[in-house]
Amino acid sequence: MWNSWSSQHDSRLEQRRICGLLNKLNLTNFDFVATKLIEHLTNCRRRGGVETIEAFADSIALRAVEDTQRSSLYAYLCRRVDRELEMEDRRWTWLNDGTRQSSHPSFTSILVGACESRFTQALDERAAHLFPLVEFIGDLLLDGVLSIVDVQDLVNELFTLAEQGQEGSAIALSRFCRRVSREQEGAYILERLGASGSIERVLEEDIITPKARYLLMAVVDLFHQELVDVFDSTGLRNEIYNLDNDDQEVSSGLDSASTDVGESPPSKTTTYESQEQAYVSKIGAE
Repeated sequence: MWNSWSSQHDSRLEQRRICGLLNKLNLTNFDFVATKLIEHLTNCRRRGGVETIEAFADSIALRAVEDTQRSSLYAYLCRRVDRELEMEDRRWTWLNDGTRQSSHPSFTSILVGACESRFTQALDERAAHLFPLVEFIGDLLLDGVLSIVDVQDLVNELFTLAEQGQEGSAIALSRFCRRVSREQEGAYILERLGASGSIERVLEEDIITPKARYLLMAVVDLFHQELVDVFDSTGLRNEIYNLDNDDQEVSSGLDSASTDVGESPPSKTTTYESQEQAYVSKIGAE
């Protein structure tokens, strides 16, 4: 009996093709490029090219932190890829004689591994990648690509480091929570992650910096929707808390949270295609 996974697979050639398609990805040609990428990845799946899918997941995680303007677009691409590869796996779960085919790692598990690897590297060597990486992980959560269980350990590690006084981890938590809270289901996701109680425990520590304390207090305000800025000017706030330009988005987040947090999801009465188009248009508007 013919087995699709038994065919020869040129991993390097496929990786070059996939990289070329990713280089062309933008909002305008998203549907076309995403379809081509899924075709290549599906063929790799059939021929046992797991290493190509692993390279794709790692490339996506890297591009998300280096090209932050397209983070949401990359997350939505992962959603499309995950759905199609899962359908492919279901087609080949059973052979004609009823014998169960040995399973391949799911795309989600591969993507989790890539994010965990980048996360560890960011903590140890490349701190500048930590902030956009946690925002990308937040996008993956909102898109349903990753689950609470998939990211719980990463979030717990950030809380542990923040309690130990590491300012970078506190900033990363602030960015992650603000990213997730943009959507209507974000509050539920953060509640499942135990973010509110964990942040309050971090705020009880005396060793955290004023900057970290201010950013986390702003997140607590999001939970309670008490979006009040007590400072008379941005300059005074930055002077007291030693905020740089990278973290001034908190103030704009306080002003816009009333519109972001309560945003309505796409209507369930529309067709599947119109939902897809509305979602991509929403990414472009961000």
